Amino acid sequence: MSSHSSKPPRLWSLTLGNFAIGTGVMIVPGMLNELSADLGVPPASIGMLISAFAITICVSGPILASLTTAIERRLLLTASLALYALAHLLGALAPGYVGLLGARMLTALVAAVFTSQAAATAGLMVKPEARGQAMGLVFLGWSIAAVFGTPLGAYLGAHIGWRLTMGLVALMSALFALAVWRQIPSRLFVAPMDGAAWKRLAGNAPLLVAVSVTACQAVGMFTVFSYMALVLKDFIGAGPTAISLLFLGFGLAGVTGNVLAARMMDRIGPVRVGMIAMGCMFAALLLWPAAHGSLPLAALLLVLWGLGCFAVNSSQQVRLVAMAPELASASVALNSSAIYLGQASGAFIGGLVLSSFGTSRLSWIGAGFLGSALLISYLASRMAAGRRLAAARS
Repeated sequence: MSSHSSKPPRLWSLTLGNFAIGTGVMIVPGMLNELSADLGVPPASIGMLISAFAITICVSGPILASLTTAIERRLLLTASLALYALAHLLGALAPGYVGLLGARMLTALVAAVFTSQAAATAGLMVKPEARGQAMGLVFLGWSIAAVFGTPLGAYLGAHIGWRLTMGLVALMSALFALAVWRQIPSRLFVAPMDGAAWKRLAGNAPLLVAVSVTACQAVGMFTVFSYMALVLKDFIGAGPTAISLLFLGFGLAGVTGNVLAARMMDRIGPVRVGMIAMGCMFAALLLWPAAHGSLPLAALLLVLWGLGCFAVNSSQQVRLVAMAPELASASVALNSSAIYLGQASGAFIGGLVLSSFGTSRLSWIGAGFLGSALLISYLASRMAAGRRLAAARS
């Protein structure tokens, strides 16, 4: 059952919910130095908090999407945000590292439900021609969190401690859960997941190779980004305030890059936009060693990196939908899992590199994965062109 609303403000509770989810995700990299010092564990172990979170979402996302289709949307979204608040409260009160790790995995489970289902619910609440804009509004919350979450974590973690910071995320999530309950109409349901779509997707080799581009570039990104607070401290002697401002600049560059990518998408196509975005990230990581001791150069390279980091994910989503419109729901869900798989793998690989060689080698490893993603993207384009040619001849 669907309900078409002519009041876009009713979607703001979903936007705020996504902001709470995104902020809860992004604060951990910003608080890396504080968490490491307070819990008495090496930075690589804090990277595992990011890995565990991401791999939990990667595996549980498609499964939970299938299992929760029978639950009405208002109840599902309110309950998931309320559980998110509870999980952050448990994290804030965790006696040690293992307790915090368990709490982060619980937050991941409910984050996997809320983010995907908030977009689907927005689509149910408006007329078909307004769905793209409505979903964009809902995801705006995540984009804003991506800009402010990490610098907020870096600033608050240094000034009030990581426990109180997590407590604030819990309070915010609980308030926004109440807003969702009050604003989202009852009796909204989504269509069941189509198993046939997953089978057709598994048989589409170019599409699967294109999805692997998402995973590979995310590995390159999070090999370095997961430990960026430590990298900035080591490379340029940045303190908490400088780290917060640099993360903010990175996030603002990311939003700018995403806006530019959206404008270029129809003109030059999503594949080229994705190649340019990954090229920016690749160049920034390749040149990063030159930023040692130089705040201006580090800031410049972070802006170059930021310009590509959001744009690549949006271009990949458009690319996958264009390759097989009839498989869009399945391919976009798989692409989301690929992002989190890359995030988990990147944080894990970065932790290994960090433990063995320190921060100096991280950017080289990240650049290697981004270079591979560029090559795989080109290969996927050639495979898709071959498939279209074969279809035209038959």
